[in-house]
Amino acid sequence: MMTALFAAVLAVAGRAETRVKPVHALGEVFFKFDSAALSDTSRLRLQKPVEFAIANPSARLVLDAHCDPIGTAPYNIGLAIRRASSVRGALIEMGVPRDQIVLAFYGEDGVPRATYADDRRVTVWESRVPLNAVIARTFAGGGTAVTWGRPMTMEQLAEIPEAVAISKR
Repeated sequence: MMTALFAAVLAVAGRAETRVKPVHALGEVFFKFDSAALSDTSRLRLQKPVEFAIANPSARLVLDAHCDPIGTAPYNIGLAIRRASSVRGALIEMGVPRDQIVLAFYGEDGVPRATYADDRRVTVWESRVPLNAVIARTFAGGGTAVTWGRPMTMEQLAEIPEAVAISKR
């Protein structure tokens, strides 16, 4: 499934020091330690993002996947990918088109919250900005990868207004 997605991956070295502007989250799904399984309340937490996506078909839902710092960085990126994939699957089952969802992976490298339990999450936010701006925001915030359902070439990304040279990140 992940092989069907186009991925832009950033090497961990040379992270940008840019401050990331806060976004308005449509919802958050929290996970138990070392788990990507959705809880019984996850669908309730995803109802607002689903309603937004259906009412705004030109907007994207961006899923920011985070982990606590326990474990190795590569393991936590894998766990973040599994968490985002779980949320993505639930959103699709609830009626959100696959092409409307963008996954952003932070693992343990995102901005930490007050507790480790608060770090174990996928935050869903809406975006109407070009995809390259979502990619730039993710990398500026410490993210390591971004995937989306519709493959795009580097040339197509460059044609989007306000293009960001991903290769320089």
